[in-house]
Amino acid sequence: MNIKDWFLKKTEAFRAARANVGYSCDVCGREVFAYPKTRVCEKCLSRISFNDGLTCPLCGRKTLAAGLCLACKSSPPAFDKGLSPLVYARGVSSIINRLKNGQRHLCYFIADECVRTLNAYMGTSLEEDPPVLIAVPMTKQKIEERGFNQAEEIAKAVAQKSGLSDLTGVLFKARETSPQKDLSAKERRENVSGAYRVKNREACKGKRVILIDDVMTTSATGNECAKVLKRAGAREVIFLTAASLKEQK
Repeated sequence: MNIKDWFLKKTEAFRAARANVGYSCDVCGREVFAYPKTRVCEKCLSRISFNDGLTCPLCGRKTLAAGLCLACKSSPPAFDKGLSPLVYARGVSSIINRLKNGQRHLCYFIADECVRTLNAYMGTSLEEDPPVLIAVPMTKQKIEERGFNQAEEIAKAVAQKSGLSDLTGVLFKARETSPQKDLSAKERRENVSGAYRVKNREACKGKRVILIDDVMTTSATGNECAKVLKRAGAREVIFLTAASLKEQK
């Protein structure tokens, strides 16, 4: 192990240990005496939209009415199930943007919510037939620019809290893509087409895979990754994101 890898490993171990120590809200810094059982104060929680109530049975986003969302009706996703504990709105978008911009400790609050959502959906099968975790990858160039991949940070925290195996690295991004935020749904699908590949097919062959990302908007990224993982032999792909954009009118 070279000095850089050793330092990164020690830094990650320190961060993981620090995640369970403290008395202040992860979002605003107010005192939270139940920390880490409760990582966010009541005031910040009131600004967070949780993905409860009516949700699409396929992609998992909050819906306007019972049943499939309009997007899944017109084009069913390649993944088997989408799950998101939070709605990408209000305070949630701020938390995710802060995570992307270096406040990596926020991945632990997100991971807490992701694990609760996984437990509620999968129940006893989470232990009886444990899935593996794989984060949506970035290119090496993008990781060097940002310093880390927020999806990997969430996956590592979910693995730490759930005991599931993190196989991040099995899936990799072969080419850089344009930013998705200004593209239409069709352009997003075209943008990510062929961008992801599997490095080790045996690692995911026959496995239930939890594919992890920060946000699901049109699900183009999740769809493309799910297609690749299934071609490599994954028997089920659950797309777990911290937040999803609710169904639009």
